[in-house]
Amino acid sequence: MIVVNKFGGGILDGAVPVKHLLEVFKSFSSETHTVNVFSAFGKTTNNLEKIVKSYVSREEKESEKTVNELKAFHIGIASELFPAGHVVFGIIEDVFKKINKTLADIGHSKDAKLVYDQIVPFGEILASLIVSNYFSFMNVPNKLVFATDFLCTDSNFNSANVDKQATYENLKLQITEQMFKSHKNIITQGFIGFYENKKENNTRFMTTLGREGSDYTAGILGNLLRANRVVLWKDVPGVMDKNPKLSGNENAKKIDSLTYDRLDELLKTTALGLVHPKTLNEVKEKRIPLQVRPFWDLNSEGTLIS
Repeated sequence: MIVVNKFGGGILDGAVPVKHLLEVFKSFSSETHTVNVFSAFGKTTNNLEKIVKSYVSREEKESEKTVNELKAFHIGIASELFPAGHVVFGIIEDVFKKINKTLADIGHSKDAKLVYDQIVPFGEILASLIVSNYFSFMNVPNKLVFATDFLCTDSNFNSANVDKQATYENLKLQITEQMFKSHKNIITQGFIGFYENKKENNTRFMTTLGREGSDYTAGILGNLLRANRVVLWKDVPGVMDKNPKLSGNENAKKIDSLTYDRLDELLKTTALGLVHPKTLNEVKEKRIPLQVRPFWDLNSEGTLIS
């Protein structure tokens, strides 16, 4: 049984929720193999966007300041998860050296979208590296696979279109049956992919799928891996009959089950922004059940869409 899970940055904003992931994984049956899609922690994407904007505007000091703040944020999370001297601290340092080198190599390019896609994906990469190392530290079997090795897109930076056939061929090499047997849980990143410029010696660039693209990544993986279920872990009880964030809707109730078409309708009204519409299209195509579950209440099944 294959389950694709997606964990968003809104819930993973510190060490406590990362530790709670252990409880989530304990709830899976021994027969379940998982593919786990991670977004960047907390407001990391916003801060990386700020770094790009400052750098492109030639405000190097502001950019450097935000880079250092972001590094301190990730080291702070790691400090609550790992003992001093753990290899993960060196890994985090290396990622931030790569961010600085990438900015220097790109220079003040006029193509802001290209610059964006070479920097912002490091948020997802950092999150997945920390989670994978923490799982290993806590003896949870896992294997880190980078989306930039399988999720093939075009060069439409900031809102790249996925080449599903090429991605499928890559997945056959990157996520194998033997890997599931050996590691049980695959860790990867949402929102990001790669473009290969065949006209320039197959030069690779990172790409992004647009905001909330991690949900979309989970849908694509569920579709191509023919998963038994795709689960979106959220900070809400599930799909609600009213928007609970609006005044007067405090009595909103969770809907236990929905059809794909009914969810599609709700995504245009009361559930606007809850699930990426492309995610719904991916699971609907293969009739894969989609579940919206509350991250902090493991006794709740949330909402099942089928």
